[in-house]
Amino acid sequence: MTAGEAPPLWRSGSERLLHLLPVLLCWAMAMLPAAVPIVLGLLLIAVLVARFGGSKPMPRRNAAFGPMTVMALFYAWHVVGMLWSKNQAFGRFDLEIKAVLLLFPVVFWLWPSGVKLRTGQVWQHFVLAQVVATAVCLLGSCVHFGHEIHLRSQDLLPADPAYTNHFFESRFALFLHPSYMAMYLCFALSLWFYADGATVRSRVLAWVFPALLVLGVVLCNSKMGWLTLALVMAHALWTKWKDPASRRRLSVLAVAGTLVFGGLFIAFPTVSGKLTQAISATGAIDPSSDQSSALRRMAWDAATDLFAAHPIIGVGTGDIKDALIDIYHTKGYVHAEAERLNAHSQFLQSAAALGLIGLSALLAMVLLPVIAAWRRSDRPALLFWLIILLNWSVESMAEVQAGVVFMAFFAWMIALRAGSRTA
Repeated sequence: MTAGEAPPLWRSGSERLLHLLPVLLCWAMAMLPAAVPIVLGLLLIAVLVARFGGSKPMPRRNAAFGPMTVMALFYAWHVVGMLWSKNQAFGRFDLEIKAVLLLFPVVFWLWPSGVKLRTGQVWQHFVLAQVVATAVCLLGSCVHFGHEIHLRSQDLLPADPAYTNHFFESRFALFLHPSYMAMYLCFALSLWFYADGATVRSRVLAWVFPALLVLGVVLCNSKMGWLTLALVMAHALWTKWKDPASRRRLSVLAVAGTLVFGGLFIAFPTVSGKLTQAISATGAIDPSSDQSSALRRMAWDAATDLFAAHPIIGVGTGDIKDALIDIYHTKGYVHAEAERLNAHSQFLQSAAALGLIGLSALLAMVLLPVIAAWRRSDRPALLFWLIILLNWSVESMAEVQAGVVFMAFFAWMIALRAGSRTA
């Protein structure tokens, strides 16, 4: 194809898809998780067609060693870990869940050099998707609450204050596990504060959007979500304090969010119980406890024992779940065994499954981008990786689609954006 010749229809169509599919992925992650694998498959196909669809392949972008390479190596070590795994079925399932750790590096390496992703537009849609998801969840909670109030007024249900739980945790978070929804909302709030193109011109929406995001995090009732929200708000106040308009808006949001949280903490055991459970879990482990904080302590204890017993290469990609359950059984962690819990920390999960090598790869995958973002003064990227670091420390988020796709997708987008800045 000559310089002045129009691209083939299939190539130009695939290039348009390269801009559309990341937007669709933002919406699918927020409200239709079942569609995420379909969008990912279409993204890979679109990249291949855009790159190789003509008589002469388009040049790929320059891709030096970086986060995408480390991500691919981390996945490759999971493949190697199958060699000493007895449970091949679970291992294949784990590799399938984590396949995006290879898919996005491949997409990154093959991305045509002539296609510049409109990052600001994608980020704007991610923020909007999280706002809409929060509004739908709030509406659903109100509908369920009103319906239950009606049934109680007709004496069709016994008197029980638990109907307020419709506004908290899994009853509120309709599309995702509340911990994952809180993480998404915190990053959306970060993009709202720092990302180009992620804001709106309307003065009303400029207040409503971040207020919904903050309220959504509070109602998800996730301890790490609350901590992450505090980090994001504190960082924004610190960096934007000299701008009067931003300082005023952030101060009002921070005070209002604190008051809402404080009121809920005082009024509802659903909220206060989270913190009291966390405090009580700092003592000796009660093997019979079924509280979330205590169960997390048991999972950490079991994963630490596995890592100590298999420090170099771990128990294997496919055997990590069985090995954890065996320790739960031995130590009498009855509820942890019944629920077949993972390690509830990605760092401990990777250490127990793949040893020091796997843990080192994971730490490099997360910490190296933190350092790079700090040096570039790239605040959206820095907050993203800090959010990953915090949340992955208390949840095995690479073991489920909602966690690993979120990380891989935005890591890929940040890498593309950093490359376009230095090109």
